[in-house]
Amino acid sequence: MGYQESTESLARLKYVELLLKKGMQEEARTQLQQLVQEDPGCARGWYLLAVLVGEQGYPDQAAKLLRQALRAEPEDVKALNALGVALQQMGDREQGAACYGDALRIDPRFQEARVNLALLLKEGMRLAEAEALLSQGIALEPESVRLRYNYANVLHYQGRSLEATGAYRQVLRLDPQHLDARQNLLFALHYSPQFSDRQIFAEHLRAARSAPFRPPPSPSVPRRGGRIRIGYLSPDFRSHAVASFIEPVLKKHDRERFEIFCYANLPRPDRVTERIKGLCEHWRDLYNIPDQIAALMIAADALDVLIDLAGHTAGNRLPLFARRPAPLQITWIGYPDTTGLKQMDYRITDRHADPPGKSERYHTETLLRLPRSFSCFLPPADAPEVAPPPCLATGAVTFGSFNNLAKVTPEVILLWCRVLHAVPGSRLLLKGRPFEDSAVRERIASQFSTGGIGGERVELHPGEPESSAHLAQYGRVDIALDSFPYNGTTTTCEALWMGVPVVTLAGTRHAARTGASILANCGLDELVAENEEEYLEISRRMAADRERLLELRMGARERLSASPLLDAAGVTRELEAALEGILKERGVR
Repeated sequence: MGYQESTESLARLKYVELLLKKGMQEEARTQLQQLVQEDPGCARGWYLLAVLVGEQGYPDQAAKLLRQALRAEPEDVKALNALGVALQQMGDREQGAACYGDALRIDPRFQEARVNLALLLKEGMRLAEAEALLSQGIALEPESVRLRYNYANVLHYQGRSLEATGAYRQVLRLDPQHLDARQNLLFALHYSPQFSDRQIFAEHLRAARSAPFRPPPSPSVPRRGGRIRIGYLSPDFRSHAVASFIEPVLKKHDRERFEIFCYANLPRPDRVTERIKGLCEHWRDLYNIPDQIAALMIAADALDVLIDLAGHTAGNRLPLFARRPAPLQITWIGYPDTTGLKQMDYRITDRHADPPGKSERYHTETLLRLPRSFSCFLPPADAPEVAPPPCLATGAVTFGSFNNLAKVTPEVILLWCRVLHAVPGSRLLLKGRPFEDSAVRERIASQFSTGGIGGERVELHPGEPESSAHLAQYGRVDIALDSFPYNGTTTTCEALWMGVPVVTLAGTRHAARTGASILANCGLDELVAENEEEYLEISRRMAADRERLLELRMGARERLSASPLLDAAGVTRELEAALEGILKERGVR
């Protein structure tokens, strides 16, 4: 007969659980330390003590305690899973994965370990393994919301956005109020040409009717006089694409007329965070603060304008905007579409990305078009010098795309195959982290093969972690091919800064027209196609004109520096004027 907890140990465990419910962690820890000293065979005592220590940020100590728990009860799946988490936090991914695997061998239905292992595999770019693991779990528990949600995320990360939309719908069938699944679905819809503007708009309206976006309003504090108070709210005040577009604006705001607040919703600040902190007068950390309290914090700051920089992307706080903590609320930069919220008053854009009369009917917000560009860009400080077109040395043109793999749909690949056929001897360089997974490489290579392009003409590169090395890869590319119907934004700006011309296909919605906006503002309208035949012809023509490639390459940075794209002061003045006009019109100021 195995170990059984004594009556005294059971009573103390119940007392500990009561202390934890009351939030008395220190008292609970003291009780548990006494318990395991007196009863070393009490596995649950070791486990609870390890959880408390781990929550205080000591994974190494937690791991030692969990091993004690497992000596007492070797098949305790909760302890195995917790040990996997602690080891992963300590940087031992291999042993962490082994612990999750052991827990699943004991109990294949233990979802916590299955999801943790899948996330670890996904982080390590073992995407096919993560997909298979989650698929096996769904076969065991088809009604599991958590398994299906993570399965959809893995599909999307592999670039299988159409399959991902179906998977997110399955999650919402089981849990219609699942906010992350709802917002990821909205994002995923933009990648495939199979969804119309009308369909995407309808989904945004459906999302806005869900419970998270129907809270009671928070009282905003009316202000009169003094500087105009602008608040920016973002999860991306860090090393992120959005930071490259908001940092130059924060630097150039007129501090005599505007008082700047930044509301950060990020778990791990970095050096970019510290830099942005220095560009605002008031910094508020909203991470893990509930919407109701965060809305009251913002309302207490008595803002004139609150600007969302995330839309429906990861880490957003749109439900907070639904409480209307500011009299004027605007969305900008981070998301290429309407939020669907009636409480969001404006979305900032320009006439190129959202031509007048075309997009208004698919927005709940009023479109606020800046006179030239909807944003400005901060070039990376560690960018290497522009290299000559590689075709001058190799004799053959290399096309390239460094866009998110989710944007590289079968329709995009089919057109790229036609481009390669139209330019004999040309090659294509695609770069992205998912290419670390052999199954992803095989799937993409197979799609090119279907289009008649062999593997010797397409390089699938997993990329580099460092920005400078990533940017240096543009030295291998003569012409960048933009994705559609979801264009690149940061990738397009980076390519142009590195001297690489970008051919884009303009569509009907903002996500499909950012390329057109960027190129028009750089004086490169010649690279904007209105249909697939024009895209093919522009690519072929550019490939044949080596002198033009060299001219574009050598004058790239001067051209960008003279364009609205890098005119941070000018774009910021235009933004400020637009905001002042709205506030005056609404009688807020």
